[in-house]
Amino acid sequence: MATAREIYQDLLAQLTQAVVDRDAAGFAALARLPFVMKTMDGCTTHRSTQSIMEGVTSYRDMLSEQRIDGYLRSCDTAKFISPQQISGYHTTRLRRGDVDAAAPYLTRMSLFREDDVWKVGISDSSLHTADWPLLRQEEFDAPAQDRSEAKNRLQNFQTILDRISAAFVGNDVQGWLNCVSLPLHLVTRQGVESFETADQIIADFDAYQRDFKTHGVTAMIRQAKTAEIIGGDQMPGTYRMHMMRGTNHVVPPWDASMTLRKENGLWRVTTVMRALGHLNWSALSAADMENTPDYTPEKGDQK
Repeated sequence: MATAREIYQDLLAQLTQAVVDRDAAGFAALARLPFVMKTMDGCTTHRSTQSIMEGVTSYRDMLSEQRIDGYLRSCDTAKFISPQQISGYHTTRLRRGDVDAAAPYLTRMSLFREDDVWKVGISDSSLHTADWPLLRQEEFDAPAQDRSEAKNRLQNFQTILDRISAAFVGNDVQGWLNCVSLPLHLVTRQGVESFETADQIIADFDAYQRDFKTHGVTAMIRQAKTAEIIGGDQMPGTYRMHMMRGTNHVVPPWDASMTLRKENGLWRVTTVMRALGHLNWSALSAADMENTPDYTPEKGDQK
């Protein structure tokens, strides 16, 4: 049986090739109606095959006008939501010769199986309409809203946190590796643990997965609180971490911070402060549990 990542990447490759080949009908055949396309500040809904085909043709024309000769998209992580649905993330790079024509960006797609055929139903990109020169704002149902730089940073940081959580909960080690810049440093009460190689990252990830299975972890919810940009290529941020078993906290929620570094246009994790480190739950006291909030956060609470 194909994995969620394999299914996601296969459909992504077909959609990408359809755009490159100007095969609007081929693209539309791989999209479920209604087909929803989102950015952080806009959304458009295609309710007919003709609408999708017109959108693909317009998009391909824009790529040509901008002299884009490299349209590269690769799956970062993906998981089954149900036997009929897959959710995942992929990175898009638009190249003009050997140079990025726009900053690489993340997109989350939701795939749905219809009559044993996987189709894309929702495409949600971590970019702002006004920040992307290839996007025609008038095509969106809702115009771009004025947002402060601080809010933009926080939303971008939240997207990266969601991507990391999806990799851990989905047992997708490659998805986690795609988020990491080596060496990776985890700072806990016990000291600093540094990972110099991918093999070390994988071993640590496997330890988390064993703990997840033992303690029945079903969700990791990271809620972004602050995010800053330093020197253009460093993004330190803080977040609240919730580890869930169904609707209950497995351990008390805790605050942590993470530093990201931009590498070749992509943000990657370099340091995590106050990491729990293999979730050493047995060391937590009853007093620790008193800090558990009375509410249960939902995935969309931070949006």
